[in-house]
Amino acid sequence: MQENKAFLEGAQGESESSKNTFSKYAAYYPYILLSLAICIGIAYYYIRVTPPKYEASTLLMIKTNDQEYYGGEDLVSSALSGKQQSNIAREIVQLNANGLMNRVVAKYGFNTSYFLEGRVLTTDVYKGAPFQFIVRQLKDSVSTVKLKLTNLSQKGGDILYGSEDNEQKYTFGWNVPFVIKTNTYILVPKQTMDFDSEATYQVRWRAVAREASSLLGGFSAAEDDDESNILRLTMKLQNMERCEDVLNAICTEYNLMDIEERNKLSESTVRFIDERLSAISGELKDVEGNLENYQGSRNLINIQSQADMSFGNSNTISNTIQEINIKQGIVSMISGYFKGGGTSGKLVPSSMGLDDPTLGALIGQYNELQLKKDREAPLVGPNSLLIQDINNQLSNLKNSIQESLSGISKTLNLQESRLHGQNSQHRQFLSSLPHNERVMQEIKRKQGITEGLYLYLLQKREEAAISSTSASVSHYKQVDPAAGYGPVEPNKMNIYLTATLLGLFLPLGFVYVKELFNNKIETRDEITKTIAVPVIGDIAHAPKTKSRILTPKSRNLLSEQLRLIRTNLSFMFKDKKVFLITSSVGNEGKSTTSINLASVLAMAGKKVALLEFDIRKPSISKELGLDNTKGLTSYLNGEFSDLAQMVHRVEQTPGLHVYSSGPVPLNPADVLLSERVAELIETLRLQYDYVIVDSAPAGMVSDAYLLNHYCDATLFIIRQRFTEKKQLKFIDDLHQSGKLKNMAVILNDVKTGGRYGYYGYGYDDKNGYYESRKNSGIRLFSRKREQT
Repeated sequence: MQENKAFLEGAQGESESSKNTFSKYAAYYPYILLSLAICIGIAYYYIRVTPPKYEASTLLMIKTNDQEYYGGEDLVSSALSGKQQSNIAREIVQLNANGLMNRVVAKYGFNTSYFLEGRVLTTDVYKGAPFQFIVRQLKDSVSTVKLKLTNLSQKGGDILYGSEDNEQKYTFGWNVPFVIKTNTYILVPKQTMDFDSEATYQVRWRAVAREASSLLGGFSAAEDDDESNILRLTMKLQNMERCEDVLNAICTEYNLMDIEERNKLSESTVRFIDERLSAISGELKDVEGNLENYQGSRNLINIQSQADMSFGNSNTISNTIQEINIKQGIVSMISGYFKGGGTSGKLVPSSMGLDDPTLGALIGQYNELQLKKDREAPLVGPNSLLIQDINNQLSNLKNSIQESLSGISKTLNLQESRLHGQNSQHRQFLSSLPHNERVMQEIKRKQGITEGLYLYLLQKREEAAISSTSASVSHYKQVDPAAGYGPVEPNKMNIYLTATLLGLFLPLGFVYVKELFNNKIETRDEITKTIAVPVIGDIAHAPKTKSRILTPKSRNLLSEQLRLIRTNLSFMFKDKKVFLITSSVGNEGKSTTSINLASVLAMAGKKVALLEFDIRKPSISKELGLDNTKGLTSYLNGEFSDLAQMVHRVEQTPGLHVYSSGPVPLNPADVLLSERVAELIETLRLQYDYVIVDSAPAGMVSDAYLLNHYCDATLFIIRQRFTEKKQLKFIDDLHQSGKLKNMAVILNDVKTGGRYGYYGYGYDDKNGYYESRKNSGIRLFSRKREQT
């Protein structure tokens, strides 16, 4: 149950807080309406005087499949055809470059603009002007020329130019050149146009670079789709047709620039190939000459066949030398046979293998004689003439054989020496083959490279001749002509929305900032949420122009609120008779509240005593017009003892007796310490139904604490938008410490209605059973504080 109660109280608190916040801001509704009216009016004026801007767009396709148009995959083919990888970011940069826009402006004359003056707006008529402005001779190409044409007719009109302070007039004729400053111009009428003599046209001519820069300010290029190579080009200008023409011109010139660049690239590439062919042709001739010279100087025709032949010849010579060595052995053997002494009477070995018929015949004869000798010697004896004749023949044959062997040996030695020389040449040739082959390979390799490059460039030269014919096809294509769809600026909806938001934000923001830095107490909620002291009631603001003192005939908001406080007092403080009224500082309205509270209690038929104990700065006697020559201070100082000598009766309110303060003492605190204070209050407690004690502010002096000892309850006055919020802690400390007994708070000077109203109760001049008063009018954000 307690949880539900806490929840309901929290929800109710939040609701009340929201209502209070809304009421704060709603109180400023006249200023909010005024701010809205001003901001919306400014927005309307801005829309009215701002020339509308139109937007047109077109799509530019980037062709990336270059193989569809050009063959080849290598770098040279790419250079010849101008083929390159598509890069959207690079394309956007090129489209936004000054060079392209300068070319468009210069070629299509976009730097000449025509305007028609209206009552409010000056509009760009572009091609709608009934004439054309042509520059015949341009000496100053930097300065901007602005002309105003009036009084147009079939013959001509008037030109106004120069600054407003030094405007010059010139009467011109159609098709007649005229000079302004250093440039010569001519105005040519359009035959299809009619002239309005009351119309005023403006002509503006600007330098190409300046106009290009201006057009780039309204131009944008962006990727239309992440999945495609299509760019969306957008132009924003004051004339729809001009937007479309500029975009179409940009696409056309961009295509032409691409074709021109590719043609230049193709021409430079072909020229480069021709230069390289000429240089490589000379290099190829030099390499072939080096090969020919090297082969000729070393008798190299076919290294492999020559090596095989030389190797075979070397083997043949080696075999021949071996045969010669065998023959030389046979010769040595036969020669040794004759040199030895034991060979007499023996047969000579055969000369087989020497292939010398003479030697063979001599050896054969020698062996026949030796055999004959061997047969005849036993028969005739060794000293016979036959034997001696045989011996002589054998000796002669021996000498002949030895001479023949000597000749054969010399011949064999010569053959062997010659064959050794030939074999040495063959072996030297074979040993030089690796070097010769390496040199030949290097020369042939260089020849092959040079020849291959030469043939490759010849092929590319032919490809260049073929591909140059396709350079007239651009890499870009405008999908559709540029088109626009009405004005886009000023955006009325956004402007009015912004003006509305600004109209709301300015006053509300001002209120928010004002409330943010506000350190004054505004509402009852701020009191009840901060301190535990109950709020017994609120007292409305009373203008200075009207009496703030209640009378029995009062039937206004102030009287009703005081009667409500009287009722609350009777419930909260049933047995209490003496009430101390104080505040934290001065000017919070405690004295006036004391008078009115005492009055409203007396109006109920009660006998009420009002004590003016604010002896430092008394104001009750002054407010009521009472004689204050003697009073409470006089009584406390012992000047008299009869209370009747200082009592004042209020004629308008029977039952209300006022005890004025008397002269201001030098030491007020000491006076309040007098024992007669207690006697006074106790005496009055017995004589009256209620005793209202008006005291000095508790936050400034100690008087209230001294008087509180003799009082039953304390009514603490807080003035709206005057008492600072930090005083709430001071009030709460007084309550918690018990320095002031039975405390209750009265919120004073509450402005009724609007932002100062009694939030949650709805008190104003139109509610309640009391007289209504006329509204004195709505003041601006700050109101002059009025004391009560």
